[in-house]
Amino acid sequence: MKIRTEISEDGQEEIIIRCPQKTDKIKSIEAALERLILSHQEMLLYLSGTEYYVPTEEILFFESCDGKVYAHTRERMFTCDSKLFELEGTLPLSFARISKSTIANVLLISSLKREVVGNGEITFKGCTKKAYFSRGYYKILRDKINEMRLGK
Repeated sequence: MKIRTEISEDGQEEIIIRCPQKTDKIKSIEAALERLILSHQEMLLYLSGTEYYVPTEEILFFESCDGKVYAHTRERMFTCDSKLFELEGTLPLSFARISKSTIANVLLISSLKREVVGNGEITFKGCTKKAYFSRGYYKILRDKINEMRLGK
């Protein structure tokens, strides 16, 4: 494997991985790059009339309730100007839709509790906050966890 850096004339940054097939090693490299990029991205969020610039790596999940979108961190709950469908297109790959009204950061999930009937429960690392996933999103969630955290 070789690594090469080119200076772009148009100023845009792009990372391309060329490989004959997507192996576990390539998936691990993609996940490592994603974590690096994620650690430098911030979002503008609001709490009690104050604007906060919150790193996306600190956000546990987004939820839509009563026409508003809330961003949850371990300690706080902020409001967000974007709609969930807008966030899906801009958030790092570590975020996954887990229900019609929730998007979660799979890198911060501590556990999944699946229920036979109804929604399953997610707990997050280092806090007591919980989110709920719909049965229809379970496979997508498991695939994203396998891809981002287990390198599968």
